[in-house]
Amino acid sequence: MNNKVLSLITAMVLALSTSAASFETDRTWYLAGEAMKVSVTVDDALIAYAELCDTHGLAAGVVISLKGGEGTGIIELPSDLHSGYYVLSVYTRHNAQVSHRLIAVVNPLHKYEDDDIKWVLDDSCWTNQTAEPNLISQKDIDVRETEGHIIKARVKNVYDGNTFRANQIRPSLSIVGKQIHYFEGKMVNDSIAVFYTYGIHGKQPLVLSATSFTGVSLPIEMISPFATFLPKELPHLEFHYKRSEVEARSIDMQRHQVSKEGSSENQATGVPLDYDETVFGTKPDLTYNLNEYRQFLTIREVLLEYVSCVMKKKNNGVTQLFVRNKQNPYNSSWPAMVLIDGMPVNDIERLLNYDARRIHYINIYGSQYTFGNGVYNGILSFITRSGQLTNYPTEPNVQYLVYDFPE
Repeated sequence: MNNKVLSLITAMVLALSTSAASFETDRTWYLAGEAMKVSVTVDDALIAYAELCDTHGLAAGVVISLKGGEGTGIIELPSDLHSGYYVLSVYTRHNAQVSHRLIAVVNPLHKYEDDDIKWVLDDSCWTNQTAEPNLISQKDIDVRETEGHIIKARVKNVYDGNTFRANQIRPSLSIVGKQIHYFEGKMVNDSIAVFYTYGIHGKQPLVLSATSFTGVSLPIEMISPFATFLPKELPHLEFHYKRSEVEARSIDMQRHQVSKEGSSENQATGVPLDYDETVFGTKPDLTYNLNEYRQFLTIREVLLEYVSCVMKKKNNGVTQLFVRNKQNPYNSSWPAMVLIDGMPVNDIERLLNYDARRIHYINIYGSQYTFGNGVYNGILSFITRSGQLTNYPTEPNVQYLVYDFPE
């Protein structure tokens, strides 16, 4: 009984239906900055999503890989969380029901305007007096996972005085490396893009980009893939505690934060995939290994001197590259998709001026390819020696980041 004095109101299960995921946490309450262990059990799913929210928005979340319907993930709680109740929600792609649980978070180091907590120093046992809240039962999830992992991004659809609608925006996600992994996104509204990725695991560098139907590059950034469940209100937290436990856990939490910050600095930034000339199971029609040719300073010179099946022309003032194969000359109105280390290239002139001595392979695929609403006559893929876009000037408005894809 005495050890319960150190606890506070036990986290309450708000609604668990037979088709929703069930989960447990390793503690009944947490200090801001601690690590929360979430164990999930659910039938017929490979990935579960867990998110911690208050009434303002997402506080933290994790994607949990499941094996045999079970898995465990760690949510790193930010050290600047306010004190009070939060809602932990867990869901998978196979059901539209979200499992919810109240989680108490205490921040002994900082006070915030949003704090909703009463500290009660108590060396005796306590009882729960809080009523259950009304939350080159369930809530429908707006987007469910299909055959892979969900990634969401926000697109700034108002740019340079023009407003673009969903059907006028083409979002894309590409894995940076010596292989081609390109995913065309789907605009679920005028500003949110969803990507269904598959076959990608572990930490990988990726690029998000979005272009308008006029070829304008639009700003884009990744957002949380979790459900947008926000409680309207949360109960007041009455925290019965022992000073010795809070102080001890606070010291451990600060050690954890220091350790986490140190490991993040030394964390691998993602290793690009090894070179593989096949894309979608198809070898390129032509491959140029620039080690076998006289080196030129720019890609412009290489294309002019060696790559006779690629031509450059402008369309409404925008430079495009066209690939000719044996069946089709340059009479197509569709340009080639141009990639460098898997990243789509919008500014062709920037690519043409890039240092050709950093390029190892030029792979040319002459067939017609469709990505989402886009149609391309051929793929022109430039592979650098590092596979990491060495010194390549980043495309305007794209987001480059390292992302940890679940197994």
